[in-house]
Amino acid sequence: MASNEYDNTDFLDEDARMARSRQGLFGAGEQVVDLQFAGLRLIQSDQALKFGTDSVLLSSFIRLGARERLIDLGTGTGILPVLLSGRVRAPMVGIELQHEAAELARRNVALNGLSNVRIVEGDLKDARALAGAAEVVCANPPYDRPDAGAMREREAVRLSRYEIACTLEDVVQSAAGLLSTGGRFYMVHRAARLAEILYCLKCHRLEPKAVRAVCKRAEAEPRYVLVQATKDAAAGMRLLPSLVLYGPDGAYTPELRRIYHMEE
Repeated sequence: MASNEYDNTDFLDEDARMARSRQGLFGAGEQVVDLQFAGLRLIQSDQALKFGTDSVLLSSFIRLGARERLIDLGTGTGILPVLLSGRVRAPMVGIELQHEAAELARRNVALNGLSNVRIVEGDLKDARALAGAAEVVCANPPYDRPDAGAMREREAVRLSRYEIACTLEDVVQSAAGLLSTGGRFYMVHRAARLAEILYCLKCHRLEPKAVRAVCKRAEAEPRYVLVQATKDAAAGMRLLPSLVLYGPDGAYTPELRRIYHMEE
């Protein structure tokens, strides 16, 4: 159920889309996106929520060792394990509630030949029974409560954007249950809910250790935050410099260009 705020249609690989369509390898409303990193690609569907900049930023924020096991809560179409596999081939499990998204995530794993990634269909509230334990957990969860909007989107998108199938506390509680002392949890969420996020983390023995605000422009109020918490850690949190997406000229900042591997 990975959340999304910005579509990444700039990275659509039209040649790959047409070639696969001719071969009948994917259906109507599906496209292949060239992630422009480590040869990775992602099939996206008009019927499922497409990945956004928030997922890309979260993947760059996560620190994962080659021998550490990662579980992605609400993996959607598998964007986080796919992107992370471009950096490190650590063992990863993506848990996804929606059948269509889980099937698409499996196809994305196969498309990229990722033998280190496994997709499990099920409720993240049952994560420990579905996937076991992990050293690292990540989540790009639904951002909004059900009363935050009209919710006119189709059901697959509503489940990804609104806390219908799971709440913030469900996500944090599941993450805490997967981690042992010293294990790390990474999440992206709305900046407006930061106080609630920090309180919820501490209630579940996940000590907030680093927070980074995400701003559209340097003078803008942050809309999102990247948060890292550690299980049973001592108190003490770093407030990192803001991550600014666009410069005064409207172009991507140098840091965002590096995150998108545009400088390579």
